[in-house]
Order: sequence, then C-alpha cells, then structure tokens
Amino acid sequence: MESKTGWAGNVKRQRHIGDFTEWKQHDAYQSAFDRLLRDLKAG
Repeated sequence: MESKTGWAGNVKRQRHIGDFTEWKQHDAYQSAFDRLLRDLKAG
C-alpha cells in the first residue's frame, strides 16, 4: 500500500483497492464495503 513506483504504484494510482484490514471494526468495515458496492454498481 506504500508503493509509489513500478507496476504496483501504477495500479494504486489507477484503481481503488479496498482496505478491509480493519474488518473487525464495524464502522471501518461498513465504510469499505459500502464503497465496494458503490464502485461495483458504477462499473
């Protein structure tokens, strides 16, 4: 998640990668999940 160069940096700049690292925290999980659903509906 910290890469700024190379292919990983390109992916990070061009795509949203959902962050579910705090999946045990309800509010953080819900926020990430809501964004995932919104992005899937838009795509």
